[in-house]
Amino acid sequence: MRLMAGICLLLVSFFSAAESLSVKVTADFVNLYSGPGRGYPITQVVLKGEQLELQQRRTDWVQVSFKQQQLWLARQDLSKVVSLDNEYFQISDDKRAELLEQRWQLGLMFGDFNGNSYYQLNTQYAFSHYVQTELAIGQAQGEQANNQILELSVLLSPFPQWRLSPYFAIGGGMIRINPRTILVQSTERNNALASTELGLRFYLTRQFILRGGYRHSVIMTDSDDNKETDTWKLGFSVFF
Repeated sequence: MRLMAGICLLLVSFFSAAESLSVKVTADFVNLYSGPGRGYPITQVVLKGEQLELQQRRTDWVQVSFKQQQLWLARQDLSKVVSLDNEYFQISDDKRAELLEQRWQLGLMFGDFNGNSYYQLNTQYAFSHYVQTELAIGQAQGEQANNQILELSVLLSPFPQWRLSPYFAIGGGMIRINPRTILVQSTERNNALASTELGLRFYLTRQFILRGGYRHSVIMTDSDDNKETDTWKLGFSVFF
């Protein structure tokens, strides 16, 4: 009882750090898997009193080093290990904290581009919790013209820990305008554009995000009359 009274619950900060943490097994044994999932085979069995090193977390799994092998421990089995100072561990259940550790996203969005149907494929990379970059390829189809858009943007997320998280984006790129009219002789045009965007992300699961946004763009033409466009879009993103 005195041992249990002296247990200190720690937040496992090593999951977001580069250093590993040495622990020892207190149960009769724990199983280590070759990958982060029950479908992977059990490669090693760690017996009571043996040591291993915790390295990084992936959702409900922890990568460990044991006998010069990189293996995986189920999150629930962390209750069966203690630090070398006999301290137990507790992991936060905040799913956003897990999401913020991941860097790459792939997304698909649909919406309206100046009254025309619009769809977009995009990929994001997170430099930090607050700053991401996005490469987006879009297609707008209308009666007068088809438009292909390529943009690179920087996204700023002031409250990344919120489940419903707002963001602001600035970016630029190119738009290719393909006229569809046959009444007037027209050719394809390539123009630069600059954009700003306001949007919201809603974290549904550890891997799945709903996203909606409004984007205002200025198309810089050869004449002095630049054009402005508005895009409303809704879609989803997944981590990979």
